[in-house]
Amino acid sequence: MRILLASAFVAILSAVSLLAGDLTITSEVTGKGAMAKDGSQVQYLSATRMRINHAGSKTDSLVDYGHEVIYSIDHSKKVITKFTFKDMQETMQALEDQMAGMPAMVTKMMFGDVSEVKVEQLGADTVLGRPCKKVRITLGKMVEELSIDPSLQFPIQDYAKSMAMLNRAPGPMGTLFKRVYQETARLKGVPLRTHITGLMGMDVTTVATAVSSAAIPESAWALPAGYTLKDGGKEMKESLKGKR
Repeated sequence: MRILLASAFVAILSAVSLLAGDLTITSEVTGKGAMAKDGSQVQYLSATRMRINHAGSKTDSLVDYGHEVIYSIDHSKKVITKFTFKDMQETMQALEDQMAGMPAMVTKMMFGDVSEVKVEQLGADTVLGRPCKKVRITLGKMVEELSIDPSLQFPIQDYAKSMAMLNRAPGPMGTLFKRVYQETARLKGVPLRTHITGLMGMDVTTVATAVSSAAIPESAWALPAGYTLKDGGKEMKESLKGKR
């Protein structure tokens, strides 16, 4: 739950279809702030599932769209926490209701004005020898620079919704990330380098070190054996009841 909520990392996808072959992106993550997870990262993307393995934080996130479930895997504690889309949606709505009374001045101080987004074209870039277009997205206090390979496609039909699902957060932060993913999806292509700054002390860079369009083996989606399985949705709901 800490990863999904604290990292701001729930809309249910209306449909999922194959736009391109499977995609595996290996990256190196460096930086500071709440979202920093220094170390290697592997992102597996198919038409029906997405998995992100973070070696730095020893955590994985697995989203299964067909079964409408999210798994958060903590390798340090050997715990798998399961959230259904329905439980996540209901919990986030309850949190947003609790935050409804927060003064606008406070949210603006924390996140800036998230009502307007600015997109700037910064020219050409190259990552792994692949020609990319560099873009800067500014939304509130968050500034994200992306080097996008237009020759690649996300296998998931609606990448913006899928990432908003994984990183759903209540209030202005949720709005901010949802808008950023929407703008990223409109740029057509796959980011191979990102640099995020300006939000809660964040300064995080993710750079692709390998890209593969080979079919993802079924073993990549497997949950680790011998781990404790927890019902994250139930725990979140019980936690919210205690705050009422």
